[in-house]
Amino acid sequence: MKSFADLKANARAALLGRYSTLIGAGLVSWLISALLETPFSRMLQEGVYYTRFIRIIWGYTGMVFVSLVGALFTIGTMYMHVKAAKNNRPVLADLLFPFKNRPDKFIGCQFLLILISFVCTLPGTIVTVIAAVHTTSDISTLLIVGMALLAIGCIVLIVLTISLSQSLYLLIDHPNLRVIEAMQESMRLMRGKKMRYFLLELSFIGWSLLGLLTLGIGLLWILPYITQTNTQFYLDLTQQQTEQNVYM
Repeated sequence: MKSFADLKANARAALLGRYSTLIGAGLVSWLISALLETPFSRMLQEGVYYTRFIRIIWGYTGMVFVSLVGALFTIGTMYMHVKAAKNNRPVLADLLFPFKNRPDKFIGCQFLLILISFVCTLPGTIVTVIAAVHTTSDISTLLIVGMALLAIGCIVLIVLTISLSQSLYLLIDHPNLRVIEAMQESMRLMRGKKMRYFLLELSFIGWSLLGLLTLGIGLLWILPYITQTNTQFYLDLTQQQTEQNVYM
């Protein structure tokens, strides 16, 4: 497979002359998600502050809805990056790609990813919350158990997230795939590649910190660079798989 340096060099080449469009797409996606999220976020905060469970339920429900809608715009951005990586010029209208091409599949995939995250962190969260409101001497034991469960859940979640990281790219590239098939194919493609992908993501920590130090302004350029590098990783991964199948 290509080295990290080669993947990043290819990403910079793909972004050349297309940066403004991809930055604009990211801004539009963020603004729409922020506008949709605001009322539900306030509802959730008020529900927690005044202990109004109906508002908490509606707030959480709304946040899940917003995350799914926001995910469609994120997938639209990913589609634009795939076009750029294949030397095609993306346009802002490409943001609507998932809305026009079986949005139910993209929403279904994103919902399953959210569900996996919820299941992995639920046991530790429950025990930690119980420990926080417990008044007996067992509080320290419960807290330790809760934190341990959370740590284990987070590790499992990271591994699963990396294994399924190519699912959305596969759905973009292969419209006939079903959600479960895309997830299974992603897990197959990432077999033996999970640590490589993890290290690739870690290599951007410095850039991310730099973006935060600029009050987030630098992230306008850094996030497209990261997304395009991940897209190059996907294309390299699938190309290697194709070459292996040819030689077999």
